[in-house]
Amino acid sequence: MDELQRAEFSQTLVQSFPLVDNHPDIAGLLRDGDLLGRLGPGMAGGFVESGITKVLAPEARGPVLGALVAEFLHAGLVLIRKEGRNHPGADTHFRSEAIWNGEREHFQSRSFDLVETDCVLVVDDWITTGNTIRTAKDFVLSAGAEYVGASVIVNKTSQACLEELGVRWLVNFSDLNSYS
Repeated sequence: MDELQRAEFSQTLVQSFPLVDNHPDIAGLLRDGDLLGRLGPGMAGGFVESGITKVLAPEARGPVLGALVAEFLHAGLVLIRKEGRNHPGADTHFRSEAIWNGEREHFQSRSFDLVETDCVLVVDDWITTGNTIRTAKDFVLSAGAEYVGASVIVNKTSQACLEELGVRWLVNFSDLNSYS
């Protein structure tokens, strides 16, 4: 998907984003086969020529979206699971700063899923505080791999945070006619 197609897809998302209780519904996007088929290429936009070898996807919706992007980029998929979830071999445990709900999240992953030669893209559904992506970035760097950036569907953070973390997004929260 080139930049013009990506911009058109973003506009389609803004116009058709499902709402539940006046809140953008990511799960609703996943129900729509056409939109689902375009999410992988759309979220990979801007990173296609970056040599991505692994897509890192934080739970809960990140793994679904990460799989779409990884498949499109012909890259591997690495999961970051929430603490207490089944993740055989998890040997790395870390905690984020406060996320969107004001709570710190405990995560786990496997150190052997990344190697120093990996170029890693983090994929998640939203960015609000940036702390989940920041924690994922720290995990990538601690493995000696290269953090390339992040891709999300919905941007609800500051320009400074986007720049700090190298985040590309498909839609701005303020464009979704949700909360007034």
